[in-house]
Amino acid sequence: MENDDLEIEDLLKNNVKKKKVNGKAKGNRVELNLCKFLTKHFGEEFSRAPGSGARTSQVALLPEHAKKTLIGDICVPEGFKWVIECKGGYEDDMHLENILNGDEGMSRLDEFIQQVMKDADYCGRKPIILWKRNRKPWIAMIKSEEVLLHGFKNYIVYGDWRLLNFEQLLNSTDREFWYEKKNSGN
Repeated sequence: MENDDLEIEDLLKNNVKKKKVNGKAKGNRVELNLCKFLTKHFGEEFSRAPGSGARTSQVALLPEHAKKTLIGDICVPEGFKWVIECKGGYEDDMHLENILNGDEGMSRLDEFIQQVMKDADYCGRKPIILWKRNRKPWIAMIKSEEVLLHGFKNYIVYGDWRLLNFEQLLNSTDREFWYEKKNSGN
C-alpha cells in the first residue's frame, strides 16, 4: 500500500553545522573595541599589546619602562595605574550564579585572576580584569579595597574581588583613580 500524502524528510540532508567561533579573532575584536572605548573615554591612546597579553618571558629582556607598558592585554598610556586583562565571551564557561553556588565552574575566573595578579606583581601596577559578554555591558573585576575605598554599593563579591559595571566605575571615579599623579616639579 502506497501512502502518497506521507512525506518523510531526510533530516541528515539539511543538517547545517553550527559555525565554530574563532576564539583568537573574537579576542582580538574584543581587545580592539576596549582600546577604542578607553581611548575615547580618557583621551589618550590605548592599544593591543603585541602578541596580546605579552607575558613575562616575552618581555623579560626589555627596559623597565617597556616591560610595564607591554605586560597585560592592553598597552596603556604612561602613568596609568592598572594592568588590564581583557576577556570576551566565556558564557559557556562561567555563569555568575556559580559564584553563589561555589561551583568549580569558576575555575576559569580563577585562571584570569591568577594571570592578572602575576602581571600586576611583575609590572607594579594594580590588577583589573575587563570582561565583555555577548550583547552585555562590560564588567570590571577589581580588588576589594579599591571598591570599598570608593564607596561603590552595587557589586558582586568573589573572594577578594568585586565585579561591577565598568561604565559605572568609569563614571564614578576621577582621573586619580586611574592615573598616577604627575610631578609638577622637574
